[in-house]
Amino acid sequence: MSGSGSVLSPAAIVAFIGPFGTGKTEIAINYGLAALHAGRDTCLIDFDIVTPYFRVGDCRQRLEELGLRVIAAEGALAFFDSPSLSPEIGGALRDDGVHVVLDVGGDPEGARLLGVYASQIAKRDYDLWLVVNPYRPGSSVEGIDAQRREIEDSTALRINGLVANPHLGPLTERAHIERGMRVVHEASDRTGLPIALLAVAEHLVADLPPVEAPVLPLRLFLHLPWEGS
Repeated sequence: MSGSGSVLSPAAIVAFIGPFGTGKTEIAINYGLAALHAGRDTCLIDFDIVTPYFRVGDCRQRLEELGLRVIAAEGALAFFDSPSLSPEIGGALRDDGVHVVLDVGGDPEGARLLGVYASQIAKRDYDLWLVVNPYRPGSSVEGIDAQRREIEDSTALRINGLVANPHLGPLTERAHIERGMRVVHEASDRTGLPIALLAVAEHLVADLPPVEAPVLPLRLFLHLPWEGS
C-alpha cells in the first residue's frame, strides 16, 4: 500500500458530505472507528436524513459495541422528511473534548440541515470534505465543482478537501481506482481543493497503485435490505 500522512484530521469536527452513491456513510463510519482506535473520544452523528438506505443508525448497535458513540434518529423518526433532531447534537458540537464526525447528505435538504448548525461548527476548527465517486452519474469534473458550490451556498460553510472513493461496488478492481483517481485529480486542480483521503475497500488496499493521499481502508458495515448482512 502506498499513501502519505495520517487519515485523521487534527480538526475538532470532520464532516463528510456527498450525494447518494459516493460511499460517504461507509467512509464516515470507518473514519470514526479509526479516530476511536487512535485514542480520540469520538462521536459519529448521522445528518443524512434523506436517504432511506445506508443510514448510520441502521448499524448503531454494532458500532456502539465497538465503542463508537452514535447520535442518530431512531425508529420511525429516521424515515420522516423532517426527523426530530436530538439535543445531543448541539452538546457534542460544543464539547471541546470530543472529536465529532458528521455524515451529511449532499443534496439540498441534507446540506440545509448542516446549515442549521453552521454557526456552531464555524466556532470550532472543522474540515468539510466532499466525497467523490467519479463513477456515480453527475460526477464529472464539472459536476463535482457544481456540487461544491451548491453545498457551500446551502450551508454557509466552506469545503476544504475532497475524499476520493472511486468504486463500482463489488466489481471494483485496481484499474477502476486508477482511472477514477485521474478524474478526482482533475477535480482537485479545478477547485483548488486537496485530496484529503483515498478510501478503498480493505481487500483492495494491498494492490493499490502508488498514491500521495492518505489511504483509509473501508470495512463494509452497510447492506441493502435484499443483500442480507
